Parts: sequence; C-alpha cells; structure tokens
Amino acid sequence: MGYLEVYTEKVQEPHYPRALADSVHMAYTEPDGNTHPLNQGYGILYAEADIRPDNTIAPRGIRKPVVLALEEGYGILAEIVDEAGEAVSEDSLILWKTLDFLHFRQERVERGQWQFRYEEAQARLEVPESLWEGIQQRFTVPDVKLKKVEFPLATATGWADPVIFEWEGKWYFLATNDNNGNIGLFIREATSVAGLFASGTQPVCILGYDEDRGLIQTFWAPEFHVIGGRAYILFAVGGKQWAPQCHMMRLKEGGRLTDPACWENPVRVRRKDGSFLTETGISLDMTYFKTGRAAYLVWSYRYGIGTAQDTGSMLYIAEADETQPWVLSGEPALLSRPLYGWENQRGTINNEGPYALLLGDKVYLAYSGGGACDPTYAVGYLVANQEDDLLDTDSWYKEPAAMLHRGSLEGIEGPGHNSFFRNEEGELMIAYHAQDTLKSHMRCAAFHRVYVNGRGMPLLNAPL
Repeated sequence: MGYLEVYTEKVQEPHYPRALADSVHMAYTEPDGNTHPLNQGYGILYAEADIRPDNTIAPRGIRKPVVLALEEGYGILAEIVDEAGEAVSEDSLILWKTLDFLHFRQERVERGQWQFRYEEAQARLEVPESLWEGIQQRFTVPDVKLKKVEFPLATATGWADPVIFEWEGKWYFLATNDNNGNIGLFIREATSVAGLFASGTQPVCILGYDEDRGLIQTFWAPEFHVIGGRAYILFAVGGKQWAPQCHMMRLKEGGRLTDPACWENPVRVRRKDGSFLTETGISLDMTYFKTGRAAYLVWSYRYGIGTAQDTGSMLYIAEADETQPWVLSGEPALLSRPLYGWENQRGTINNEGPYALLLGDKVYLAYSGGGACDPTYAVGYLVANQEDDLLDTDSWYKEPAAMLHRGSLEGIEGPGHNSFFRNEEGELMIAYHAQDTLKSHMRCAAFHRVYVNGRGMPLLNAPL
C-alpha cells in the first residue's frame, strides 16, 4: 500500500495565482517511502465555476481538501471558496468521486450529510499499489530519455498558433504573425520540417490587408485542412471595427499554396439558416476533423469581451458539410466553458485554440485556457470515443488537469494554442507557442515529439 496526499499550494504571483493555487494538488508516496508530486506540482482538480444569471462566470476554488474511501472507490472533499479565497457557502462541500484517481466526477453535496466524514478524514490515505501504475503513467514524467526542446526557434520569434503540415511532397508552416507587426496570412514552404525554420526560408504573404474585402485586422490562427478532397485555410479576420470572425479560404484546383492568385476569396462561416455564426460577439480559432461517423467543425465564441458581460470564450461544435464547409450542416452545440481555475484567472477566461488528434479509438480535442500572452497559458484535453455522437456533450470527458503548462518544460512559459502533425519519420509531434521568460509577451513557435503512455494517452509534457 502507498499513500496519496491531497493539498493546496501557496499563491505565488504572477506565475502561480490563486486560481491555480486553490485547487487539489496530489502527491503519491510509495511503500518504500519515495514521494512523487503529481502533474509536476501543478493542480489536478479544480472546482467548477458558477454561472451567474447574466451568463458570466463566477470563479471558484477550494481549501482544506481531504481524501477518503467510499463504498465504491474513493472521494476527495473540500470547502468551496471564491476568487479571493473566501468561503462561498457554509451549506455545501465539493466532492470528487473516482475509482482510479484518473477519472473524476465532480458534484456539490450538502455539508450536513458529509460533515462527520469530512471532519474524520485526513489529507492522506492508503491506496492499493495496483492503482499506482495508472497514476504514474498519467501524472508523472515517464522514465524515458527526454529531449530538450530547442526554444525559442531563431526564425520563429513572434509566430504564434503554429501549424506544420505536409502537402503534395513539401512541408509548410502557418502561424499568426501579428507580433511582428505584419498584417496578413503568411506561409513557409520547404522540403523538410527543419527546412521550414532554416535561416534562408522566407515567409510568403498569401492574403494581405484589403479594405475592399474587409480584410483589415487580426488574421488569426490560420489552419490548413483537407475537406472533401479540397484544400482550405481556416482563420479569423476582422474589418475596421475590431471583431474577428471565422472565415475559410479554398485553394483553386491544381493551385500552389504559396501563390496568392491560387486562393479563392475568403468567405465568412455561416449557420445552416444562412446567418453568420454571431452578430453580437467574436468567433475565432476554427478547426476541422472527421471521424468514421461524421465531419465536424469546432471554434471559439465570446460575447462581451472587455465588458462586465464578458462570457469568456467558449468552444462550440457542429457537423460540417464537406461539399460547402463554410455553411454548418446542423445546429452548434456548446462543448466547453472555462470553468476551471487553470482556464480562468486574473480576468482571462478562455477556452480557445481547439485542435483534434485522432488516436486509437479516441478523439483528443486539445484546447488552450488562461492568458494567450501570459505564463499561465496551458493546454487541456476533451476526450471522446470516435464513433460516439460528438454533438452530444455527454460523449466528452473533460480532463480536469492541464496537459501542458509552464511547469512542464524547463525554460518554456505559457505553452498553448497547439496543433499536431507527424514528421518525416511518422512520429507524432505537437506544435505550440510559448514565451521564454516570465515577463516576455513575445510568443514564439516550438514543437516536440509526443509521448504516448501505456494506456494509449498522448502526453504533452515529455518530449522524446
């Protein structure tokens, strides 16, 4: 038998604010006495925020967690606090139920019914050694040879939201480039992944500032996808008034990716009834993926940004028509909101940058939360079975702990807005942006190989 310990951390501004510190942290002590902080010392379980009547988010945290054995499995109980660390309610506690300390179900419970057990429980509990293998595979760095990530890449400073892909025998790099003061969509072409970042490889502008077409600002998060056999770039762009919206641009038949004349006019994405995705907010970071059941679009929507009515950015999913993917073939479904502390801190309330990885029979929908220009930016997962109805939000499990964060890789702060690709050898890779110091707000592109654990889960914090 080993011991599992639960605790909260001290607030350490600016890189470990209360939203992170007031969460359930865990450590495991093996029978031989060796103790392992889990998730590299970052929080694992976060109290879900409350939704106010005006659809804004009231952040929540926890204090005084304890762990106990239940009739079936285990539980973690804690008091609920607000974003200032003050108690929210004397009548309720938060309870996470689990069978294996890998998957958790969160609920609010009446304090009166649980008070005795809460007072009797401790912050440490013996758990069977048989559970340690799964806990170790998920929440500790694997005992394999890890590579140091080259960061920042000398030729990728200021490039955010990176996407690397192969198309017709050549390699390409797309990314947001506004940190360098540029306006437009830029693409690099090379014969290898390394060649994309060679000093002589120059980016080509394939879509620039154009007042006549209303292409004036943002040009955010371009992604390349093949949909129904045709090549597209999905991106967000805005007009004179700041309000980025999801657009698509299709490559002409037989066209070259690096030739601006080979791209059709960008079109704004619409709902099934012909209306735009939104007239009262912003839409951005659209991505595409296809399972054996259907094709899907996922994007981020936000209302009231910069006002008291800010909803936070939310992920929506809808089925896609591959013959005209710029028109949804069904109604959007709300997939995720930034209810966890690692997603929602210091007024930065984000679920954005979705990108799907289909691996085995699962869909791992990576997304980012926290501040896109902040050391606390991080990547999380929504996970589902490929053959399930992915428009049904009950088909998805939201991993409570961030998969890639500032504690994951030495010298890399605020990693986020990622994509996946396979390199020349077929190895699974993740591309993302990050900062090289706590105070820097210059986002720089990076990539490294992904480690897949013994349970088939892709871990992002162990570069091979």
